[in-house]
Amino acid sequence: MAVKKTDHSNTRKIANVASIVMVFAISAVFAAGMLLNEIPVNQNFAGLVIIAAIAFIIPLVRTRINQDKLGLTVPLVILLFYTALMMLSGWYVSNYLLICFALCAISCIYSNFGRTIAFMIVQNLAVGALVILGAPVCGHNLPLTTIIVNWAICLFASIIMLILTRAATIYLNRALEHQNSFMDLLATTENFVAMVDDRNEIVYASKTLATLGNADEPAMIQGRPLIDLFPGRSLKIYAGKLLKDKDDYADDWEFTLNGQKRYFKAASHRLSGTGGTLISLYDMTHLAERDEIAVMKDSMKIGLFFMDKNYVIQDHYSRYLEEMLSDTKLFGRLLTDVIADSVNPSEMEAIKDYFRMVIDRTYDQEMLEDINPLSELHYMCKRSGTKKVFQFAFATVERGRGEVYILVTLYDITTRVELQQRLAEEEARRQEEMQSVFELIQVQPDVFNDFMGDMEHEFDNIDKIQKNETLSAHDALVKIYQSVHAIKSNAVILGLNVFGNKVHNLESRIKKLREIQGDIPFGEMLNLTMDIERISNEKEGFRDIINKLKSYTGAGGGGANAGKKQNVKVLIDSLKKTTEKAAEDQEKLINFIANDIDEEAIEKGPRRVMKDILMQLIRNSAVHGIEMPDARKALGKNETGTIKLSIKLTPDRKFAQLKLSDDGSGLDYRKIAQKALSKKLIKKEEAGNKDLLLKAIFSPGFSTADTEGVHAGRGIGLNLVRDRLKEINGTIKLRSEDKKGIIFLVTVPLEK
Repeated sequence: MAVKKTDHSNTRKIANVASIVMVFAISAVFAAGMLLNEIPVNQNFAGLVIIAAIAFIIPLVRTRINQDKLGLTVPLVILLFYTALMMLSGWYVSNYLLICFALCAISCIYSNFGRTIAFMIVQNLAVGALVILGAPVCGHNLPLTTIIVNWAICLFASIIMLILTRAATIYLNRALEHQNSFMDLLATTENFVAMVDDRNEIVYASKTLATLGNADEPAMIQGRPLIDLFPGRSLKIYAGKLLKDKDDYADDWEFTLNGQKRYFKAASHRLSGTGGTLISLYDMTHLAERDEIAVMKDSMKIGLFFMDKNYVIQDHYSRYLEEMLSDTKLFGRLLTDVIADSVNPSEMEAIKDYFRMVIDRTYDQEMLEDINPLSELHYMCKRSGTKKVFQFAFATVERGRGEVYILVTLYDITTRVELQQRLAEEEARRQEEMQSVFELIQVQPDVFNDFMGDMEHEFDNIDKIQKNETLSAHDALVKIYQSVHAIKSNAVILGLNVFGNKVHNLESRIKKLREIQGDIPFGEMLNLTMDIERISNEKEGFRDIINKLKSYTGAGGGGANAGKKQNVKVLIDSLKKTTEKAAEDQEKLINFIANDIDEEAIEKGPRRVMKDILMQLIRNSAVHGIEMPDARKALGKNETGTIKLSIKLTPDRKFAQLKLSDDGSGLDYRKIAQKALSKKLIKKEEAGNKDLLLKAIFSPGFSTADTEGVHAGRGIGLNLVRDRLKEINGTIKLRSEDKKGIIFLVTVPLEK
């Protein structure tokens, strides 16, 4: 703790005045001597020295900088001034040592022991030098022994004066420090303290006691009877008993003040040698309240504790608090530290702001309850791994000393929240089932059967890919991505949005895994396998629903020829739905035309591959090719775009030829080149090579779409087309004409 510095301003003023008086006295004596022609000296030069000394010494004593050094500098300047005058006058007077003693006295008055010793050393060195030079410091024609004796007497007197001054200064400083310490205690203590005389009148009092007597400052109650300060009959009775036995009194006071129950511990002791008595009243209200609350809180199975404005948990919290938080030794810790692992930094700042609002008590309690950020805290204790859900409630409590604390009540609502979550999940599941039934009702049974067959094929394909140990993880992900994309496309086209969204989320997960550089963690691949299994299991629920619907409608089947025609109808209907769904989601107008269809080509061709390829190409045309209605009108086109499809057999009847065209904008080679360069699929000098650019658009993950959606943007559609054709030894060619559209020419071998 820093030591309070003693104030020497009064003694310094006395020393400054004495210094100025001494300079003027010396100057006056020499001026009078010069005027009377008693001093043989150049009057102009001597006058200049006097004026210079006065001009230097006055600002020196008035300075506020380095005032502690005045005990050395001021007497030293006067010594030099006097010595100069004496030397100029040929040592006119013989009281030089007397002036040295007077200067030593002035240095002592400055109350700086170290500076005074330094001055005495410098002064006596100067005297010694003058004696050696033969200066008559004690008078003319005196023997050296006499000069040394006088010098020794002057030095001894200076030392005695220094010692006496030092002792007096120390004694005075101690007395002042004791008085200042006592006054500081009265000014800062929160206890009710007073010193009374034999007539029980107040000599000194603390600020808190003055406040009790409705006075702003302790000085206003000095001289008043102590008993007059206590309001209320019960307090005056207590005060009367205290004053009756004031020599040695100790008792506990219990009373009501301003509607609040208060507890004081009172004591008094007579101070020997002063004739006064020290009265001390210690406010024990908060301790008594704490004991009462401790009994109450330990009987309830809730967390209960006090927290100060700095979020520090106080002692004597409820014994269930540590059990609830799975933590120990909470006293003295910050509540914000206890819950730090359960909230993020931005949430923590909001919680601290809320605590400040609670402490300020400037807001309505009901509003504070509504905005409570800890009304549902998902608590996690890293030390024990405990996870619970807590509800905090806060209320302010003001103690007798004016301090505001927050009473925190903690409830464990884990069971309630878990039940609510289960109920919400069950309700969401029921809603999802109802939505799925509603979506399935609108799907034709034959179209649905086609969808189920394709979906089972894709899941079987995924199973084979996962079991293929020759494939790297990244290659396997590309093929799984394609199958999942095909399943999603079919589901979205049929309007099975609930199922389609789940598959879309699975697709997003696969995309993130593909973006991992290097080896893919085994745990991530295992989690992906489990997600695929969950999606696969949902298709059995579809089959149960359709079977129930069939039993209600009595749906049956036709002959073999009818089955062939049905396959053609299902394919064309599926492609038409693909166009309509993509157009609706893109807010475009598109007309799908499929007039030139050879049923034999569909029956003998790889129907599933043909369907997947055509669906991806139609979605590509709808998203990237066909323009928005306003853009088409601006180009002089019909606002409704057109997608045409023809399926024929080749003359040798070994292949099926699929021709899909649109009247959209065609390929944007510039945009394709930019994307290919960014993905490092081509070199900069190859940006104008259309053949390389056409190869790039079939690469996995390549897409010119600015955003991702269920129809496009992930760069897997055309990659699926390329790989599916590669599997059956098919080919694809395309022709694009700017602003006029694109034509896809696909050739697939017929199945044997």
